[in-house]
Amino acid sequence: MDSFNLYREAKDQYEKLIPEKNDGLILLSLYAKYKDNHFTEENIIATITKVFKDQGNESSRTEYNRNNTIILRFQESFLWRNDSRKTYQFKKYGLELCQNIEKRLIEKYDPAKIKRFFAELHKSLSENIDQNRDFYEWMEDHFELRLPALTSQIEILDQQVNESVIDFKTGIKSEEQGILKILKGIEIRLEVIKDQALELRNAFQISYDIDDLLLSLLENNKGQDYVSDIHKVQLFHDNSRSQLEQISKRIEKIKPRIREFIYDFNKKNFDRKTNKFIDYLLKSSNVVKEGSSKKIQLPNNLSGLAIKSPSHNPRFEIIPIREISPKLPVEVTKRKLDTIKRTQLLQKTLKWKQDKERIQHWTNLILEELELKKFVDFTPFFFEILQEDQLKIAVKTAHSLIRKNKIGKIKYEIKINKERTRATSKTSISIWQMTLQTVQ
Repeated sequence: MDSFNLYREAKDQYEKLIPEKNDGLILLSLYAKYKDNHFTEENIIATITKVFKDQGNESSRTEYNRNNTIILRFQESFLWRNDSRKTYQFKKYGLELCQNIEKRLIEKYDPAKIKRFFAELHKSLSENIDQNRDFYEWMEDHFELRLPALTSQIEILDQQVNESVIDFKTGIKSEEQGILKILKGIEIRLEVIKDQALELRNAFQISYDIDDLLLSLLENNKGQDYVSDIHKVQLFHDNSRSQLEQISKRIEKIKPRIREFIYDFNKKNFDRKTNKFIDYLLKSSNVVKEGSSKKIQLPNNLSGLAIKSPSHNPRFEIIPIREISPKLPVEVTKRKLDTIKRTQLLQKTLKWKQDKERIQHWTNLILEELELKKFVDFTPFFFEILQEDQLKIAVKTAHSLIRKNKIGKIKYEIKINKERTRATSKTSISIWQMTLQTVQ
């Protein structure tokens, strides 16, 4: 048995599955009025007439045959006909087609929603791993469920950039007086879209934490059966971050062109006004003689200009030979691998990884004690970290505990007493007292 070939199958069914523009507008109009309710043939004909009139394609002589042909086409994939009631209703495929278009057109950009989605994904994945549940459950119940909304938000931003590009191309061909105002509006809109792309990229930051959890699954040999699904999640995160970066780069390429066009337009407009003014002066001015001199009498009682013979004072210019002689060829520098810099970079990376592991170690240790005792005084831990590690590790551990208060599986309150406490060994360092207590 041959495998399914999408192109071959769609080639013969395309017209039945994808309506042409007028047919699509008629279906959308019917869906907007009736949704999944019944409607009559007269309702369809009235909608057909309205759409064709709106499109400027009204034809009274052939409209009977036209209407019948359209209704028959609709019955192939989009509408059911109830012969007993003589009514029509949307088929499932036609209803879903209109719903998807409606959803895409009304859906708005909402980075706060995306940030909330990622926080929920991170929380649910943490619970899934801690409770040793089936990873497929998380993929199906959480990731796959939110994937369309996450993808749609990036597409909405990209669509806004495309619309701005189209408006720009239309604007530069326009001869309207308000073209500068239009173009400046496009520039402002692009700046807003760029800010939105940055907000959405910030919302995607939690995706890095999700990737860390997925890697921990593989490192602990718990995710060997889910490699393809883990790869799918990571690939979606990488592609999303790359697409957001591309949107920002596109905006950066468009904005200079708009500013350049505005500059050129202003310069040409200034030249046009200057030429028009000079032409007016030449046509409206007169030469008058006053005694032995002549003057140009400008129009509208402007002050006259005395006509004088121009005099040229010759100047002797010296050009150094180095500015006109051919330049000697420059030897191409050969790049060499900087082994010292490479070693330093590797050491820096290893140090970052070690610091991250130490921060995670102290954070887990404190959270384990919090889960056991329901209350932890962080101050002794801070000074203990100072003795075994560095100040940077102690400070970042405190930051980690504050951040995990929002997204961690253990819910706890952080209370800070601004009374300073000093270490016995390092009297130069002091901190405010900080306590953690679990909440129900």
